[in-house]
Amino acid sequence: MSMFLASCRRADDEGKLPTLAPGKSKGVNKNKKGLLGLVCGFVAMVWFSLVFGVEFVLRCLWVCDRKTEISGGDGVELWPRKLATAKFRLQDMKHVKKAIPNATINDVLFGVISSGISRYLDHRKPNALPEGVQITGVAMTNLREQPGLQELSDLMRSNSGSSWGNKFGMLLLPIYYHNSKSNADPLAYLKRSKVMIDKKKQSVEGHFSYKIGLFVMTYLGPKVATWLNYRILCNTSFTISNILGPQEVITVGGNPITYLRASSSSLPHALTMHMVSYAERADMQILVAKDIIPDPAFLAKCFEEALLDMKEAAAAITET
Repeated sequence: MSMFLASCRRADDEGKLPTLAPGKSKGVNKNKKGLLGLVCGFVAMVWFSLVFGVEFVLRCLWVCDRKTEISGGDGVELWPRKLATAKFRLQDMKHVKKAIPNATINDVLFGVISSGISRYLDHRKPNALPEGVQITGVAMTNLREQPGLQELSDLMRSNSGSSWGNKFGMLLLPIYYHNSKSNADPLAYLKRSKVMIDKKKQSVEGHFSYKIGLFVMTYLGPKVATWLNYRILCNTSFTISNILGPQEVITVGGNPITYLRASSSSLPHALTMHMVSYAERADMQILVAKDIIPDPAFLAKCFEEALLDMKEAAAAITET
């Protein structure tokens, strides 16, 4: 994204580069937390890292999701694909996240995905799954010390402190099926997603997965590393990413850009989702194996309706 945006300019001022929304600071105010808070935080970090690390290793080997109507598997990467787009307003997501203290856009996104997939599964086979069935997603997390948009001329300096190439870890992000008709509160999906993501933030799962991959690639070779990566994808149900895009309308070569969308292929998942925000909008590309998920446009509608229901529920809370 940094390399692409370095080639673009703002539509309202072609002399300026696009700007990204500022991320939250990762620093912690130690004075406010106190000694007890720091000790509890360290214990939580160790515990969650241990639990998620063991789960990650087991996923590499044999533990897998229960088969559902959206499950892929070995060989699915070669199947024909269909594409659809779920369109959101960032303002709606911001409105929803205000209803839950300390929620983020990522929390809202996973709440929408959890609710939308539950709706879709109810549509395909009503009452076929028990409540609380885990459906695990895979996401990549950026491990660079300098995240966000970087000036390429600064990156090219030898003393910049940055390096070229990928540096990311893998996260396992579970959602849970809940019958959409029996769950009256749309924000319940957001609350559960926030709890899960907060635990992931307290762990070092991303760094652990990166070190595992680096170790395997260095000492066991690319074939073993590729096999382990493939096994993780076969043992989970979907891929998800959320990329922060520019805040304003941009141009490339003097031509205005209407939307920014991204996707990926050649994965054994039957469902991959990639959301990119741009100028107060957010488009999520939904790529599916069409023999497993024949109606991606309906799935996209499930996601869009899930956000609108959450928005109505959040507005009701605000009014009271």
